[in-house]
Amino acid sequence: MGKHKPPRSATLSDIAAAAGVSVGTVSKALNAKVGVSPANRERIMRAVEAVGYRKSDGRPRQSTGLGTATIVTYDRYVGNDSFYGEILRGITEEAERIGLGLCVEMLFHGEPTPDPSSLFRRGLPESVIMMGLDQPVLVDAVAAIGCPAVIINGMDPAMRIDSVSPDYHFGGWAAARHLLDMGHRNLLHVTHPFRESLTLRLEGFRKALERSGIAFDADRHLLDTDDAGLTSTGAQQAVTRLIESGKFEATALCCVSDMLAIGAMRAVLAAGYRVPEDVSITGFDDLPISAHCEIPLTTFHIERAEMGRAAVHMLIEGAANPLRNGRRLSLGVQLVERASVAAPPR
Repeated sequence: MGKHKPPRSATLSDIAAAAGVSVGTVSKALNAKVGVSPANRERIMRAVEAVGYRKSDGRPRQSTGLGTATIVTYDRYVGNDSFYGEILRGITEEAERIGLGLCVEMLFHGEPTPDPSSLFRRGLPESVIMMGLDQPVLVDAVAAIGCPAVIINGMDPAMRIDSVSPDYHFGGWAAARHLLDMGHRNLLHVTHPFRESLTLRLEGFRKALERSGIAFDADRHLLDTDDAGLTSTGAQQAVTRLIESGKFEATALCCVSDMLAIGAMRAVLAAGYRVPEDVSITGFDDLPISAHCEIPLTTFHIERAEMGRAAVHMLIEGAANPLRNGRRLSLGVQLVERASVAAPPR
């Protein structure tokens, strides 16, 4: 008798379990991406054979258990948005690879949060990917449907819905820690903490200060741009107002996004400060533009396409195991040092 092979419906999760690695590591290895050690790659290839997973030429490589996923997001996130564009690419490439259909329900930025009952105009979805959305009313509406769902770059505090995001708390902590290690003591966190993800970054920033013996003072250490769009213009205006008030004392600005950092940089340069000789600035996201600013921006890299791929796999796993507890996947971020940070002036 010939050697028995497991069914072709084996998944990336099966490979990951057999190899003792994460689903993300399996995905990288099978798609010839960097970041997989030779030993892990060899284990993964052996596991591929063991579980019977086979690639196919253009046809779905595995049975997803789902026919369609509905992406719910803002219109500007599927347009010209560098951050979410990479995430969307990861979603669409992985969905196409495994044979999962996609459709999109778009919310229009600036309009009031829609009535949840009218959110899904095409009828109740089979599964949902909430991209960049975690407003409680929307999360509650999706949780009430009871279908498999994942939030990207957000979270459900009640843990009913899976989520995948950068490690917000560690990201805020690491940004402040880098500036503290450079010798800065007058740090200013530039943000608009209207979402859980931004609040967690602020908490990480605060924890880094406190562990360095610096008592957090919101009047001194926090600048709220009051701009839900998190735009560079909003940050520029907020920093300009602070400088003109005569209360600007910071030697380092720790910004929650590259766009806020770019706006802050414009404001301090326009006011006659030098970057980084007088004021250091960090961003977050490592958008392509961050390397090409007037002063190339020190920032933190996020594997955005990997977030999209991971969300698809979490969705499939949730569909296969509907009674399991909700999961939160936090991806680490990596410091990218450029020219916008230096030791503080004497």
